[in-house]
Amino acid sequence: MNYTWGALHAGLQSVLDTALDAVVVMDSEGAVRGWNHVAEAVFGWSEDEVRGRCLSEVIVPEQFRAAHEQGRLHFLATGEGPVLNRRIEVSAVRRTGEEFPVELSVTCSEQFGSRLFIGFLRDISERKRLVERQQRQLQESDHRVKNMLTVVSAIAQQTARGAEDLDSFQQRFNGRLKSLARAHELLVGKSSSEVAITALVEQVLGSDVAAGRARFSGPELLLEPGQVLGLSMILHELYTNAVKYGALCSDEGSLALQWSSNQQDVELVWSETGPPCEVGTASSGFGHRMIAMSVKSDLRGTVERDWRPQGLTVTLRFPLEAA
Repeated sequence: MNYTWGALHAGLQSVLDTALDAVVVMDSEGAVRGWNHVAEAVFGWSEDEVRGRCLSEVIVPEQFRAAHEQGRLHFLATGEGPVLNRRIEVSAVRRTGEEFPVELSVTCSEQFGSRLFIGFLRDISERKRLVERQQRQLQESDHRVKNMLTVVSAIAQQTARGAEDLDSFQQRFNGRLKSLARAHELLVGKSSSEVAITALVEQVLGSDVAAGRARFSGPELLLEPGQVLGLSMILHELYTNAVKYGALCSDEGSLALQWSSNQQDVELVWSETGPPCEVGTASSGFGHRMIAMSVKSDLRGTVERDWRPQGLTVTLRFPLEAA
């Protein structure tokens, strides 16, 4: 080497100290020569621990290390580097072994007498999670709209069968539509405050409780925003399937929702009673996957289904405090 850490420090210290991203400096032999405080926080290694070590062994996932070294040698031999002077997304690894996505940009400098590679890395894990959640919510929104149209059609048919005249049909039909509208508002309108579980259940089940076709019981619990969104979607999906395929597709069926808590965990049981409709299978396709995803990601819990002759039973278990 024909440069010293002191020279490197003099030329890049302002960048290392003020950069909002992790800054890593690597020499042409692949060794770490610079490491700022953000890099320490992101990767879990101190500057003293990594200086002089092979960079690929520190932050590159094992399955990509060979490609990293090949790319370095290819650039030294040809001067061609497809990752230089552009912004790309790659995988990195923390000291704990956790692999995570980063946004990377690399520049090459020879102003210190030897070739140095300066990498700027930004942890984009949260951004990725947000994008994935938004995509899932868009899918769920599209799914709910289609389900809502099916439910409205089913409610119209059920209400028409029991209505004596047009006025009674209109009154009962409008009441059920208002109940569905309130449930939908709860689904999309809560993101910053706790919600009582009874309020959530009343919104979803709506007029079926007043009509005696649904009942619920359990202690009053306050749910955090993520839990509200997840449980709202789950209950709405179960309700939709009950109307389309399950106990509520006929006037003979009913459902019961019960929950209990030991102040740490919640157990919620959805029980349908009555003859199912002949078409379809409840919670199939995306609806089935959506429930599983919401239980796992929003509730941090588990779900069990029991297809009994008298009707579907679904049991949810999740911690009372959101992760």
